[in-house]
Amino acid sequence: MRNGTPTKWTMPKPMSHNNSQAQFTKNSQKPTQLPHATLADTPRISTEEWEFLLEMLKWPSPTIENPTPTEATDPRKCTFTVLNWKDNYTVGDFVNVSVVARNGRGVPKIYGGDFFQAKLYNTELKASTFGLVVDHDNGTYSVSFALLWPGPAHFSIRLIHSSEAVQVLSRHRERDPDKVFFTGYFEDGDIKENVVCNAMKSPRLVGDGSHCCCEHRDPRSGEVWFCRRPASLPCSALVYHSMGRYQAQLSTNESKILGRGNTNIVLPGSSPVINVFAQHTDIRKCSFPPTYCSPLSANTVTRKRKYTLS
Repeated sequence: MRNGTPTKWTMPKPMSHNNSQAQFTKNSQKPTQLPHATLADTPRISTEEWEFLLEMLKWPSPTIENPTPTEATDPRKCTFTVLNWKDNYTVGDFVNVSVVARNGRGVPKIYGGDFFQAKLYNTELKASTFGLVVDHDNGTYSVSFALLWPGPAHFSIRLIHSSEAVQVLSRHRERDPDKVFFTGYFEDGDIKENVVCNAMKSPRLVGDGSHCCCEHRDPRSGEVWFCRRPASLPCSALVYHSMGRYQAQLSTNESKILGRGNTNIVLPGSSPVINVFAQHTDIRKCSFPPTYCSPLSANTVTRKRKYTLS
């Protein structure tokens, strides 16, 4: 949006698929060849590598298919404990924290998948560092913090999304990939029509099939932009498009699970403050003049200069 006006993207006139490799420039009578990406130019991976990557990126799912908001992780009921508590720490030490996820009834969860974010910070020093969160897939999580500065340090454990919210997002990503739609503007003289457009031919875009579809292929990448066919204008009349709106189809329970009251919430409780001290070692600083030793080799003499340690 700019000054209340929706952002517009100009669109080139649709080109024939057979002609997608050529385009006339303003001052030339000969077509200019445009680079075109093909599958042969794209690095390929094996099926085994692809399946391995998918397995590594797989997020744990709740054991309940359609949980209620009460069964979802409640950030106000979750707790965390410092495992290796000491009165004093030293820069370079690690602090380990255990997090227990609980549902809306305060009952500990028995499966993982919650998206926690952990931070150690000092507001006065404007210093902070994120912790490494490990999901044990049983409702408990371990967090490891590296102590990187001397002075007080505070904990902040934040629930970004519950495992149930992640499940909802994942499900709708697969079922409703076009949650955002765009508006295509077709013009020919004084005749103007607006239709729905998107980057994929989804059921919501196709509708009953009576007005589907205009296809605009990018001459460089080969990607296709789909629009419902205007009632009275040809597909070539597309001049630009703008973002429309979101069209999520969530149930009442899903909306509550994804609600602001359960998203990006800091776990309550008195955040313990740990004291971190600078390292003290016996290593002494060199004072001027420093030592210099030339390398040893045949027919050379080693030269030494005096130095002192303070």
